[in-house]
Amino acid sequence: FPSHDIVRTSFMYRQWRSDVFTRDNFICVNCKDSTRRNLNADHIVPFSRLMRKHEITTKQEAEECAELWNINNGRTLCIDCHKKTDTYGHKT
Repeated sequence: FPSHDIVRTSFMYRQWRSDVFTRDNFICVNCKDSTRRNLNADHIVPFSRLMRKHEITTKQEAEECAELWNINNGRTLCIDCHKKTDTYGHKT
């Protein structure tokens, strides 16, 4: 099982994150905060749940999983709004 850190530092993850921010105009979809250093790209269906669902065991498998990189499963949240979600950190 690849470390989440390995996948989260990959080009695919950085591209997904950038695409989510761009789509949402770099604004928190909940409170409208636009402080760029305060923003997170959040997987609505958690990243770890998708990794388990698709039985991803390698970085290559992660990169080939279209659902993991679907920007419709992402949203821009400020850190405070992200922490209020049911899936923040290790809550899932």
